[in-house]
Amino acid sequence: MAGVQPPEGGQKNYVTKPQQVYGEQYLAGGPLPVGAVAELPDYPPEGGPYLPLPPCVFVIHSTDWVITNKHTGVPTEVITDDTFTERYGGGPNV
Repeated sequence: MAGVQPPEGGQKNYVTKPQQVYGEQYLAGGPLPVGAVAELPDYPPEGGPYLPLPPCVFVIHSTDWVITNKHTGVPTEVITDDTFTERYGGGPNV
């Protein structure tokens, strides 16, 4: 099955055997990752950006990674830079 082409924003392809995902690192002041929003109702604007993935809402901090399913294009989780390094061996901003 082919992946979503082309990836959006700053996403790049990373592989965790046997699964492939897109990963996009958020850096404060930079563009928001795919699926992220600056503000959400009932959440403090200064606490964002946010990634709403019902039933959860993730708060994205600088250097966090948004992981997206390569085949559906849907974000699945937000992980720290340390977790990303453990799973995928580090990214471009290491």
